[in-house]
Amino acid sequence: MSTALSSAPAPPQPGARGRGRRATEAADRHAEMVRTRRLFLAPLTIVLGLLTVVPFVYSVVVSLTDKSGSGDTSFVGLANYVDLLTDPQWWDAARVTAVFTVAVVAIEFLVAMAVAVALHRITRGAPLLRALFLLPMAMAPVAALFNWRLMLNASSGVINYLLGAVGLPQPDWTGESSTALASLVMVDVWQWTPFILVILVGGLSAVPDDVYEAAAVDGASGWQTFRHVTLPMLKPFILVALLFRTIDALKTFDSIQILTGGGPGSSTTTLNFYAFREGISFLNFGRSAAAATLLLLLAIGLSRLLLHWLKEEEAVS
Repeated sequence: MSTALSSAPAPPQPGARGRGRRATEAADRHAEMVRTRRLFLAPLTIVLGLLTVVPFVYSVVVSLTDKSGSGDTSFVGLANYVDLLTDPQWWDAARVTAVFTVAVVAIEFLVAMAVAVALHRITRGAPLLRALFLLPMAMAPVAALFNWRLMLNASSGVINYLLGAVGLPQPDWTGESSTALASLVMVDVWQWTPFILVILVGGLSAVPDDVYEAAAVDGASGWQTFRHVTLPMLKPFILVALLFRTIDALKTFDSIQILTGGGPGSSTTTLNFYAFREGISFLNFGRSAAAATLLLLLAIGLSRLLLHWLKEEEAVS
C-alpha cells in the first residue's frame, strides 16, 4: 500500500496550468504578429523584387550577348567578361576606382571623426554647427557640382583667383592628369563627409556618460579615453558608415561626368564610368552590362567583408 502511494504521480500545481495557458497565448500572439508583418511587407517585397531582381537578371542576360547599337544580337557566353579582364583600359579603370574609393572614404572618415568628437564636446551652439556641416549634403548634387565646376575653372575660377592673389601656382584643376583625380576627391570629401558625420554623432550620443566619468576617475587622458573607450564603442557605427560610403564611392558617376568627363585621357575613368562609356558612347551594350556586373560583384564582395566585421563586433559587444 505504501509503495503504491509513493509511486503515484504528484498532483498538478495550481499555477502550472495557468502558466502553460499564458505561454500558449503568448506564442499565438507572436505567430499572429509575424503573419501580420509578412502580410503588410508582401506588397513592398514584390515591388522591390520587380525593381531589382528583374533588371539584374536582364543585365546578366545582356552581358552574355554581343548586343550593340547595330541591332544584331547573338549569344557569346563569357566572352565579354574575358575581354574585360584582359583589357588594360579596364584594369586602369579598376586602379582609378581603388585609388578614388580608398582616398575619399579614408579622408571623409578622419575628418568626420574629428568633427564629431569636437561637436560632442561643444555645449553651446552645437545644433547650429551641426546644421552648417550638413549643408553640403542637403544641397542639390547637380547644382553643387556645377558650382564646383565654375570654381575650379582654370581661367576664371575663384580658387585660382585666390591662389594667384597670394602668389601660388594656378593649376588647371580638371584639365590636367596630375590634379583631376585630386579635384574629384576634394569635391567628394566636401559633399559626403556630412553623411559619415551624422552616423558618428549619433553613435557618440549613444555612449553613456558614466563610461567617460569612470575613465576620468581612473586618470585616463583624452587620447586614452578616445582610444580605449570611445573608439571601441563606436566600431559598429564606423563599420556601417564605411559600408555605405564604400558602396557609394564605387558607383560615383555624377561628379565625374560633370567635372572631368572621365578625362583628361582616362585619368578619372572609374569602373562605373567605364561601363557607362561602353554602353552610351560606344553602344556596346553587352560589354557595358558585363562591366556593370563585375562592378556589382566587387561591391557585393566588399559589402560581405564589412558585414562580416560588423557581425564580429556585435558578437563581441
